[in-house]
Amino acid sequence: MKPPQVFGTLSVFWILHSVNGDILISKPLPKSIIADQGKDVRISCGVKVPEHLNEEKMRIRWKHNGHYIHDKDHSDKYTIEDGEQTLLISNVEGSNAGVYSCVVIIDHARDLASGKLIVREPPDAPREVSIISCSGNQVELIWKKGEDGGAEITHYLVQFNTSESPDNWMYYYDEIPGEVETTYMNLSPWGTYSFRLLAKNDVGFSKPSEPTKQQCTTPPERPGGNPKDVRTLTHKMGKLIVTWTPMARLLHNGPGFKYAIFWRRKGSTYWNKNIVENSNAKMWEVSVNDTYTLYEIKVKAMNQIGDSRQPAFIYLGYSGEGEPTVIPKDFRLDRTKQVEAHKAHFIWEAVDTAEGKIQGEFRGYKLRYWKSSEGRHKWKEVDILITKADHGRLNVRAAIDDLPAYTALRAQVSVMNTHYTGPPSQTIDFTTPEGVPDPVRDLRIEAHGTTYALLKWLPPEEPNGLLLGYDIGYQQINEEVKGPKRQLRPQIDSPDTLGARITGLSSNHDYRFYVYARTKMGRGEESYIDVKTKDGEPPDTPQPKFMTLDQTSVNITWTPYRLIDVSYVLEYRLAGQAHWSVANSEWGRSWMVINDLMPDMEYEVRLKAKNKYGDTASSTLYRVKTQPRQGRDAHLYQQDEPPNSGSAFSGASTLYKSLSSYITRTTMLQTSLYLVIVNLLLH
Repeated sequence: MKPPQVFGTLSVFWILHSVNGDILISKPLPKSIIADQGKDVRISCGVKVPEHLNEEKMRIRWKHNGHYIHDKDHSDKYTIEDGEQTLLISNVEGSNAGVYSCVVIIDHARDLASGKLIVREPPDAPREVSIISCSGNQVELIWKKGEDGGAEITHYLVQFNTSESPDNWMYYYDEIPGEVETTYMNLSPWGTYSFRLLAKNDVGFSKPSEPTKQQCTTPPERPGGNPKDVRTLTHKMGKLIVTWTPMARLLHNGPGFKYAIFWRRKGSTYWNKNIVENSNAKMWEVSVNDTYTLYEIKVKAMNQIGDSRQPAFIYLGYSGEGEPTVIPKDFRLDRTKQVEAHKAHFIWEAVDTAEGKIQGEFRGYKLRYWKSSEGRHKWKEVDILITKADHGRLNVRAAIDDLPAYTALRAQVSVMNTHYTGPPSQTIDFTTPEGVPDPVRDLRIEAHGTTYALLKWLPPEEPNGLLLGYDIGYQQINEEVKGPKRQLRPQIDSPDTLGARITGLSSNHDYRFYVYARTKMGRGEESYIDVKTKDGEPPDTPQPKFMTLDQTSVNITWTPYRLIDVSYVLEYRLAGQAHWSVANSEWGRSWMVINDLMPDMEYEVRLKAKNKYGDTASSTLYRVKTQPRQGRDAHLYQQDEPPNSGSAFSGASTLYKSLSSYITRTTMLQTSLYLVIVNLLLH
């Protein structure tokens, strides 16, 4: 990380002027500047060109200790700025100190000015650190100071380690003034120590010195203190659990370190005692015949020399909690507030919070609820925390969010202390109303071409009511700009329809499609997906010709589309039926025969062209009537040609004509996009 930039301006003192007497460096500058290691420094050279000289021929060069600075050779350290009149030195260090010169040359005129940069660094490490004396629990150190780095040494810090952890260097708590070179230190008993020093000036700390060659060993004695943070835990019923912070090795003061645990019920005079031999222990427990009862406890440090010199403090703590015995009464829905799709309000009588009934520290209530269809083994829990300010209230009110909508639910409430929950209240039943559904799942592009996209999805995880169908919207995306969001019509009015084919798109364009599930309460949160249509043209509308028509077959031909990657499908069905049959086809053929037709029946026939991307174009819908076994001739009806009035399908023909007229008018008045619903049950 680059250090903060603190710029200094180095002004230079005069060395010489040009032989013709012209003064080119006009601004007087200080002789020196002091900069701390790691800072950035700017050296500026103020130049003024006399009128009789050509400024365009001016050259400025910079020197460091008499050697020219070349930008290319020192690009990481030096930068020339301000028309070569300023030299920037980045992240200065000791090697950058010295004399800097600004040389200005215009034709035969020459001027030069120089100044000195002084770089201050952290001091050198202290030298020859050694132990003068080691007696009892005290040691005397002596050393020699190193170079101060250009800034006065303000103080020293002592580090020490022990023979048990030679790589763990710890700081001594006292700072030593920078003008002294010896010090006394008090040490903990029962340790073997080495020492080293660091020097500090205004720039920073030195590196650590070499460790002392000698070591200082202190004699053992009794511990000087006792463990801190003594308290009890209450999570185990029938147990008194005492915990503390283990004492560090330097505080053991002698071999055989251990802890003595003392405990008694509050008000009792007799102390129980137990010894914990493990010096790293931090917890001890004992079985007791009471629940959430107040005890006096203390923990004392000991070693082979004796008990701690310091008396152990007495702390108060409780034994383990138990299950509350009190049950909330009159648990019911709060009729002053309406049950919402995802939220319900409850009310019940506050309980007596006496310790004997709560058997622990009263925290509040636990409200549980579950779906009636699933059973309480799948219940969910909500903690209702009660503050001391609310303890005096007669009734408790609470609300639960995130309930499932349009669901029959059951609920109950219990008292809770820190670790346990009591018996439940009576169970109540309620039902949440409908809400808007969750987003649809797994929205994906099943296929897309130059002018269409086929969307598929799965129903929402939580419908939150009776699904009525799905809404679909889209917008065109142009780089980072999104066009207006439009709704497609008609929308889907069946919850079983899990797909849609959207046509009429522009080729080689980016689109974003939105799908929403819908209940009577409205539509839910959107899911969306992006797609880019293929680059190309959809196939032309095919123009079939009917060549022969007899009792059981029809022969159809057409002029192939100009692209070789277009295939054709011939579909037919009995007039008035929903299901289409497909005639057998072969790639590259421009004719087809529909066989196995029934005599004297009317059929609907259409020819569809399809390119390699799945774009389709369908011909006009034709209706043909096969020849009877005896009697009348076969007949072909165009979509816009009504059959003779004696036909049983005259009404259907009029419907096709009306549909054709309606589609034509709609296409002229509205957008070219239209929606073809895909019922996944048919795939």
